[in-house]
Amino acid sequence: MLLVNKISSPEPFLADVVAIAHDSDLALLKVRDLNFYQDLTPLVLGGIPELRSRVRAYGYPMGGQELSRTEGVVSRIEFGTYVHPGIDSHLLVQTDSAINPGNSGGPVTQSGRAVGVAFQSNLRLNDVGYFIPVPLIKRFLSDIKDGKYDGVPEIGVETSSLINPHFRNYLGLPENSSGILVDRVIPHSSADGVILSGDVLTKIEDGQIDVAGMVRYGEQQVTFFIEAENRQIGDLLKIQVWRKGKFHNLTLTLKAPPFGAEMRNNYDELPEYLIFGGLVFMALNRNYIHSPGNLTPSLAYEHWYRELERPRTRREQAILITRVLPSSVNSGYTNLHNFIVTTLNGKSINTLRDLDKMLKDMPADTRHVVFESEWQKMPLVLDYKESLEQQQTILDRYGILAGSNISVQKDKGSQ
Repeated sequence: MLLVNKISSPEPFLADVVAIAHDSDLALLKVRDLNFYQDLTPLVLGGIPELRSRVRAYGYPMGGQELSRTEGVVSRIEFGTYVHPGIDSHLLVQTDSAINPGNSGGPVTQSGRAVGVAFQSNLRLNDVGYFIPVPLIKRFLSDIKDGKYDGVPEIGVETSSLINPHFRNYLGLPENSSGILVDRVIPHSSADGVILSGDVLTKIEDGQIDVAGMVRYGEQQVTFFIEAENRQIGDLLKIQVWRKGKFHNLTLTLKAPPFGAEMRNNYDELPEYLIFGGLVFMALNRNYIHSPGNLTPSLAYEHWYRELERPRTRREQAILITRVLPSSVNSGYTNLHNFIVTTLNGKSINTLRDLDKMLKDMPADTRHVVFESEWQKMPLVLDYKESLEQQQTILDRYGILAGSNISVQKDKGSQ
């Protein structure tokens, strides 16, 4: 619930958050009191503005009391990283219209139509701001029609340009063709099982991909990934590849980015955890690894590099013991920190929910629970019965209301 102000009214209005798209920094609000909408004229959504055309940005920079309006010129239209999620890249429009803290969420207009939503600036450059263009806004509104937000799909390939003509000749690509070389297919992504490493992507939908990986988009040349982000998860995407001396027409089903929940900034949710025998287990994610003292080589490898160096060995969640709540059952382990857990009694752990179920389903005659790690030679061993007996005492001693907080959605892992 939020408070929303209307210029013509001194009293604030209550508004509810209908949907949030953290991957594209958008949200939809609905004001409870219908009187809020009286005498308001909604802005019609426009298109992508032309380069060098003028736009206006509205908002309340630095929290001012009066509505601010600034004008500027559209200077660039490209793919770029969105600061809010921290990892996702989408189409954005750059302008020299002043966009500062307080402008975020405000409309950017042209000729009386909304052409975007102001959302971030570049602190290293003067007079450089960005707004989210209409196609991404429309995609978000279409996504939430069924009452839930699924996210922006991603193709899931890493590519290299084919600007060098000798390389194109080496690949046997016909002289009148162009395209981009696939270096790597990300496991569990939309492209997995359809596109192969070494393929040359030549067409996507009806667009020809040039040697730099760009396609025509209005008056602009932008990366071919644009064809995926304008669609919904579950949609089909047509591609053409050059493979082993022949063109192949393929179709892939669009999916969300693999491990997206772990890789992007997390908001609006309590941290997931599980406590057993005073050991505090959590799943490694972006928020955790960027916390002070947690950027260690082992965590960095699990978070960023494992899938690159050892494909298909990354678990849905990397589970770690973040700290130990001292008790007699865990004596000798109280200084343990960021212990990455790989197996429990010899069985692989894939998610925090897996671990919770494994601990609850232990045979009645279990004497010890043994946690092992690829990163540590010595396992961690607890007495199973004693851990169960001391569980509530440990929670009470440290003022913890619940021994776990595990989301059902996390069981879906990477889709």
